[in-house]
Amino acid sequence: MTGTNKPVICVVGTGGTIASRYDTALGGHVSAATAQDLVSTVPELGNVAEIRVVEHSNINSALMDTATAFGLRDTLRRVLKDDDVCGAVVTHGTATLEETAYLMDLTVDSNKPIVFTGAQRNADEKDADGPRNLLGAVMIAAHPQARGRGVLVALGSEIHAARDVIKINPEILTCFGARDCGPVGSVTRQGVSFFMMPQRRLHLEVDHVKQEVHILKMGQGSSDLLFRACVAARVDGIVIEGTGGGNVNPPFYKGACAALAAGIPVIAALRLVSGAPHPGKGYPGSFQSLIARGAVSSGYLSGIKARILLMVALAESNDRDRLREIFAQAGGG
Repeated sequence: MTGTNKPVICVVGTGGTIASRYDTALGGHVSAATAQDLVSTVPELGNVAEIRVVEHSNINSALMDTATAFGLRDTLRRVLKDDDVCGAVVTHGTATLEETAYLMDLTVDSNKPIVFTGAQRNADEKDADGPRNLLGAVMIAAHPQARGRGVLVALGSEIHAARDVIKINPEILTCFGARDCGPVGSVTRQGVSFFMMPQRRLHLEVDHVKQEVHILKMGQGSSDLLFRACVAARVDGIVIEGTGGGNVNPPFYKGACAALAAGIPVIAALRLVSGAPHPGKGYPGSFQSLIARGAVSSGYLSGIKARILLMVALAESNDRDRLREIFAQAGGG
């Protein structure tokens, strides 16, 4: 708090549709508006909090690379270290927002609220949703009950936990959902309401992340071609998105076994929109056969979130037992 008796909230800009304007030379929208530009369009923010602004990056989130995303960890640490600052709001493109939000949830050790928001409509559209989403995110970050809930994501009046949130539609304003539960809260102009406390939070103290972690999604009749490429390149890790309860065909099983034999960690996840891998089938390629050969279950984490967790976890340890412990704590199942 400051002399105004209003909470101090720092808005950290990274770009995205919320900051996008039409570029005539390129013939399409690109991230252009600064975080200060976004804040200036929402005068109601001054009724909620004292706003400070930090520019971290200004790119559309499909272009977000690992170095820029992980660098946000240091920006947020610096911002939240200030005793006057009560919380932070990150404006981010929705395409990869769920990945950056979970990366921050794993690596920023603070009880102060961190709320990610964005928009489905560009900043220069007459009915842009960014201003209302930004107001809602600041309301959440300024709310006393937001402390200790980990990183939150707020768009279209819904509040989601970073671990579970997933983008479900490229057009509608409520574009995010949760894999195995609903929103953890709601925000409207009338106020903020929390329904539940996000579970299975995990903090890993690392100074870097492993970038060469790849997701291989199995389709009917898939070969082991991509596994062979990964083994030849000596990648840091592989996440398999299997069918049903986490099962794969013989070529994928062969590829996974080759990767494990080469010392490459393999995480067994699902290509489905909810649920966790589980035993049941007995043939080579079944989920239980992958686990028997040394793969680690993702639990209830999506393949995308399992990749983020593996990138962070491998910066701490590549010991298989430690990876199992980390994924059991983060993903359950």
